[in-house]
Amino acid sequence: MNFKDLVVIIFFISIFTFSQNSIVGIILDNQDNPLPNTSIISIDKKYGAISDTNGFFKLDNYNNEIKKIIISFIGYKNDTIEILNNFNLGIINLSPIADLNTIDIKENKQTAFIDSEKIIKTEVITSEELTKAACCELAGCFETQLSVESKTTNIITNTKELSILGLSGVYNQILIEGIPLVMGLNYTYGVSSIPGTLINNIFISQGLASVLQGPESITGQINIDLKGTQKETFFLNLYINSFNIKQLNFDYNYNIKNWKGIFSFHTTQPGNKIDHNNDNFLDLPLTKKYSIYNKWEYKSDIINNFYSSIILRYLNEERVGGDINYDPELDLANTTTYGQVINFQQPDLIIKSSYNVNNSTIIFRSGVSYHDQNSYFGIKNYSGKQLNSYSNLSLIQNWKSHLLEAGISYKSLHIDEEIQFDNLSNLSYDGNYLKNERVFGTFLEGKFKFYENVEINTGLRNDYHNEFGNTLTPRILLKYNITENCVLRANAGSGWRTINLFSEHIKILGSNEDIQIENNLKPERAVNFGFNLLQAIYTENFEFQVILDYYKTKFTNQIYPDYETNNNIIIIDNFENESFSKSFQSEIGIEILEKIGIKIAYNFLDVYKNINGHKHRLPFISKHHLLNTFSYRPLESNWNIDLNIHWFGRKKLQNTEQNPIQYQRTNYSSPYSMINMQITREFSNYDIYLGCENLFDFKQENPIIAADDPFGEFFNISNIWGPTRGREIYLGLRLAL
Repeated sequence: MNFKDLVVIIFFISIFTFSQNSIVGIILDNQDNPLPNTSIISIDKKYGAISDTNGFFKLDNYNNEIKKIIISFIGYKNDTIEILNNFNLGIINLSPIADLNTIDIKENKQTAFIDSEKIIKTEVITSEELTKAACCELAGCFETQLSVESKTTNIITNTKELSILGLSGVYNQILIEGIPLVMGLNYTYGVSSIPGTLINNIFISQGLASVLQGPESITGQINIDLKGTQKETFFLNLYINSFNIKQLNFDYNYNIKNWKGIFSFHTTQPGNKIDHNNDNFLDLPLTKKYSIYNKWEYKSDIINNFYSSIILRYLNEERVGGDINYDPELDLANTTTYGQVINFQQPDLIIKSSYNVNNSTIIFRSGVSYHDQNSYFGIKNYSGKQLNSYSNLSLIQNWKSHLLEAGISYKSLHIDEEIQFDNLSNLSYDGNYLKNERVFGTFLEGKFKFYENVEINTGLRNDYHNEFGNTLTPRILLKYNITENCVLRANAGSGWRTINLFSEHIKILGSNEDIQIENNLKPERAVNFGFNLLQAIYTENFEFQVILDYYKTKFTNQIYPDYETNNNIIIIDNFENESFSKSFQSEIGIEILEKIGIKIAYNFLDVYKNINGHKHRLPFISKHHLLNTFSYRPLESNWNIDLNIHWFGRKKLQNTEQNPIQYQRTNYSSPYSMINMQITREFSNYDIYLGCENLFDFKQENPIIAADDPFGEFFNISNIWGPTRGREIYLGLRLAL
């Protein structure tokens, strides 16, 4: 049985699986190979979908209003299909551009959009959108978006987190291929461990998402879809910036019988030693990184409707920061020259399988990750070993226009941490810290459709934690098509998580305060509700969208390092009162003549804790954040221009009034702007891109407190509110064969 015969069988099954108001089809190339991640957009661009690994897509046709769809895939000729009364389109074959009489054809499609199928608002960032900026790693992939903010947590080692709704990145769930593996030590360095060129799509949801992956997605969810097999055999990306940091990425695609595979290699090599503010500390650490990625996809000609993929990843990374003269081979753990050294290895394994029969689908997801780290923060030695795993087995049952999914999950997290500092007698938290967490979960979720324009997703899961017992997590999501151009979404529910103190807040080891852990830390709990409203106007040459978001999160038992009660002690405890995050976001998107794209977005954040009836703002959060983007990508030209401008209002800072006057800082930061620009020249098989980040060279002055006395009691690296490395110019080459 060949592939085309197989997809025919799958397609006939799908006819009975989906309701008649859904448009379904399978996208293949002219060799009958599936085209995953193909874009399917309605002619008015109000609705869209992406094909899966088998080339299959489903597009909801509300009120039968979709008259035509446009199917597009990079390197292939667009296909426009009239729907009429036939919602089952069968197999659609796309022709590659190389088969056309003219080869100088440039296809345009949406590179960032809101998935029309999702009940919860889900922003999709495609790999094409990521080419608008340097995007060297995951943490740098959100320059054109406002819903996710990349924040630096340790200026010396340049570790980052991804913040949603103004809160710490630990409150959003980061998924790799739908599997929650990024936690603990993986969380601290995970957002910088995935090269941007390895990412196929990023899916962002704000607020409480589905219950399928666990209860930890309190403020949102970021799902990273990694590259599968591509149409090109070979891909190469070369990058260098004005700091002399160099990166190389290459992919190789291959076929072995029923297996299709992709092998990817990435390396980052350190740049020059730079100290722009003359505080004798490096503005950027010297980073050396090597990663290997291999993904296999399997389709059986014997077992119909069966698909499986296996991913293997390995990462080896070293970061050296601190005093500009620090040499880790000579100065490690001494009291004369201060430095921080991070060295770790991390192998990952991810397995996904699915089996379709009649109106049911069985899905199995599993992942395991191991992290082995040895670090020095001055004379403090931190070593950590982490083994975490996650498995999920679910059954999806289609019934008319409704869908039910039930399943079980298991999560384990083992962390073994050891902290040593023999020469710092005034500190008390040295020792060994062990965590063995096991969570067994069951869940049930239903997606129901009513009156053609109302969809409801309601879910409930129960998790049994080996230390804290059973916890129920309810969630409900709503999508209402008010008119054909106006969509309202809402979501509400609860979530909870346990803290991984040092692995998730490892920056606290970089300062010289003592750490005081109060009581037995209880799980953090939160309730969240929010809504999203989208209004669109479409004409032949003009597109206009207005998006409004509001989310409110209420915490109990929230845990965060308290630097302010005592400047010499970081207090770790459950906050007894309530704490809140309120977020309002508005966005206007304009597209003119399919060549000019403009976005104006504004985010208001009110994040605070209640103390005796008074609001106390949390530090390092800007109440006001404005984003403007401009993109010029004409079909008739090979030149592209992309510009984005971020403006941040002032931020509350840590209270340093107890410090000596030379080590005191203001209570609030200054407002500042970040302007990034890139020009791309496209050729037949390669692109050359030139860009500049932080165009006007804004830098936070003296971000390290007591840099002249790094072993003293007032040394602090956590008072970061703005950029510290200044203007960065970069040049890159992308080649695909």
